[in-house]
Amino acid sequence: MRKLLFLTIILSLSSLSLFSLPPGGLGPPGGGGDPDNDPAIPIDGGVSLLIAAGAALGGAKLFRKKAKEES
Repeated sequence: MRKLLFLTIILSLSSLSLFSLPPGGLGPPGGGGDPDNDPAIPIDGGVSLLIAAGAALGGAKLFRKKAKEES
């Protein structure tokens, strides 16, 4: 029961990251920033790979634990 509650809390909090700034950021519409001095760094690719690797590792551990309990 605690695992289900923990999973529910984690998934609820992770949905907050789906809210993002508009394409122009907080400035005027269309950006208006200096493209040569833009501090925006895309991190989506690396983060999604880390999440997938963590899910695969967790699944493998659960699989091994179930197999060990059955034997």
